[in-house]
Amino acid sequence: MTAGVVFSQNNNEGNEKGISIGLRGGITLTGGNTTFPANTSQGRPVEFKNDQDGMGLGYVFGGTARINFGGLFLQSELNYGQFKLKQKNAQTFSAGGASVTNNINSVSTMDAFNIPILLGTKLGPLRAYVGPSFIFVTRAEQKTTGTVNSQLGGVDLPSISSEGTQDLLSSDAGDFEVRPFIIAVEAGIGMTLPMGLEADLRYSVPAITGVYKNNDVKGFLGILSLSVGFRLAKLGM
Repeated sequence: MTAGVVFSQNNNEGNEKGISIGLRGGITLTGGNTTFPANTSQGRPVEFKNDQDGMGLGYVFGGTARINFGGLFLQSELNYGQFKLKQKNAQTFSAGGASVTNNINSVSTMDAFNIPILLGTKLGPLRAYVGPSFIFVTRAEQKTTGTVNSQLGGVDLPSISSEGTQDLLSSDAGDFEVRPFIIAVEAGIGMTLPMGLEADLRYSVPAITGVYKNNDVKGFLGILSLSVGFRLAKLGM
């Protein structure tokens, strides 16, 4: 009987009208790969292929406003989040009897304000939605660690350590410079829970503008987020 009452309440909420205001917070998991074009002026005689090196853990929190009209809704949010991309480069380049092997790991961290505008539909306690997300980057940097090993005529040369931090919002980053304003696409599903709580699982891809200023940089980046929300107020219409 309790389960039936809860479902009935949530089903009524699925058909409600009005404005709901709330808070949300959770974690982000970022993954992807990137290929940077050859650029001898930046020390890349050939393409650099960075593979995913596990999922980077970040966070997201912010406020939501949802306009309900029957079984549909329009939701806007103001979030602040951190996204971490973990990658590795393990390539060997050979030319003229010499070879160079990279063994470099990198962690790129981006802090940003995120404003999604989502259109969704409801089915009882469930929600599904999709829409654009406008990302305003406040900080972006990349930390690298690893070694570069070389051979000349079959003879091993001393390894060179590679370690440093690069500001990715600066033109000094070259082809690694990221856009200060990124437009992504978000899609997700959510569930309305008792006591004004909500749970959401969504996926975001910066498919409209891309992440890097250089459009010749190729690859894929995806952000998975899991969040819990709480409805603070409901205004009737």
